[in-house]
Amino acid sequence: MIYAVFQSCNARCGWLLIALAIGSIASPGQAETGSPPLVLISIDGFRHDYFEAAETPALDRLIDGGLKAESLYHVFPTKTFPTHYSAVTGRYPGSHGVVANSMWDPRDHRRFSLRDRDAVGDGYWYRDGEPIWVTAERQGVPAATYFWPGSEARIHGIRPSEWKLYSGAVPHAERIEQILAWMDIEGDERPGLYTLYFSRVDSLGHRYGPLADEVIEAIEDVDHHIGVLLDGIEARDGLDQVHIIVISDHGMSRIDAERYIMLDDYLDLARVRVSDWGPAAQIWATDMSVDEIMAELEHAHEHMRVWRRDDIPVRYRFGDHRRVPDVLAEADLGWMINNRPFMAARDRFPLRGMHGWDPAWLEMHGILLAHGPAFNAGSRSPSMRSIDLYELMARLLELVPADNEGLIHPFLPFLDANQARGFERQWFECNQPDSEVVVDIAPNHLGLHIDEMGLVLDRLAVPGLQFFIDAENFALFEDDRMVLRAEGRQWTDCKRTAHETIAPGY
Repeated sequence: MIYAVFQSCNARCGWLLIALAIGSIASPGQAETGSPPLVLISIDGFRHDYFEAAETPALDRLIDGGLKAESLYHVFPTKTFPTHYSAVTGRYPGSHGVVANSMWDPRDHRRFSLRDRDAVGDGYWYRDGEPIWVTAERQGVPAATYFWPGSEARIHGIRPSEWKLYSGAVPHAERIEQILAWMDIEGDERPGLYTLYFSRVDSLGHRYGPLADEVIEAIEDVDHHIGVLLDGIEARDGLDQVHIIVISDHGMSRIDAERYIMLDDYLDLARVRVSDWGPAAQIWATDMSVDEIMAELEHAHEHMRVWRRDDIPVRYRFGDHRRVPDVLAEADLGWMINNRPFMAARDRFPLRGMHGWDPAWLEMHGILLAHGPAFNAGSRSPSMRSIDLYELMARLLELVPADNEGLIHPFLPFLDANQARGFERQWFECNQPDSEVVVDIAPNHLGLHIDEMGLVLDRLAVPGLQFFIDAENFALFEDDRMVLRAEGRQWTDCKRTAHETIAPGY
């Protein structure tokens, strides 16, 4: 019966059903001075599988003593400013308005670029979301940010109590020293929230490609400095008395010069505005109509898909804000969209790695580690969503969260539990089309892997059934069978072939 309902349900039913089934979860009360400090660390460009290639004793220390997710599923586009801002606001880019690293605002005819320092520090671009440091400051918890997209701006009239203008040249050791110095502040002015950001893994991933020796060396350097930070925290509060969350904002995929789609081969760029390039191009109608743009691009290249604004996949949650373009073009994983004049100027500086594609690609998944008094040592989780981190951080800091689109629900079984948790991994064979599907099942959510893609679905409270759903996809389990709809494909009879328990500490 439920399967029949979902066959007839519009894709947009998904989020409504999640809200109805999960229900409202009570928010914590006003901030209290007794909540442990929280340190949020981002290692830009750290792909979820880099742990297998690098020696990371400091991160392993956090993994052994806390929670590790299989990966971190991000928002679209998987670029630095959108993903970082979603993680700290609990809002999708189509809601908070930071829709790319380069943006166009059609209402006020303003352009945003990472190279424009005035724009980067202008709260205008960020005001449709409330980052966790603003939430903390509003409720009497001082915040200190050593870099984070948006942290240089006054948002809703509020800045962090301590903050820094971004400079990638600042040595890692200096960043650690400053965080520890802020922790030495006494009394009510001592920050309760800290952010810390490292960019080198991402920079070298772009230059040399994922898993290059230079990338591994950068990971191990960052890990060394995180180890210094952990030792400093241990000497002050005690490592078990501070919450530490380590994330990355996206993964990385290899690219090469043979896999570029030149948009000017199909479209007169003098008649449109393109506000962002790369794995996806954000295109605005100026001297051409949307219909004309679609007519030129819709079947232009076998490795490129094109959507009108209203037809962008529901799962992307990308269509509501005025900064979302009239037309979105996205290349296949490993392919890029650009133009011939730009590429001619880049011949001497080829890129070997990039990110920005559909967040479901496993190569776009990041990392999530969480350590501190709320997390039991050795806990393991299926993939989590970055959109839910704001709710988690608000809870850890005992703050009343601002309005957001995230859920605390997936984290609840791992918070303040009596013992460490693991999860159940199951393999299924699905016919027509033939696929092997792997599902990782936790109490309140599921990680779903199909071929090279990974999704995160929420459990619905349906008595007697194991039922998981997101905006467009669902999985229904009964005994050793599964009914699955995912990424436009549908399987009515998947048979379980194997299963194992991923035990705590695995």
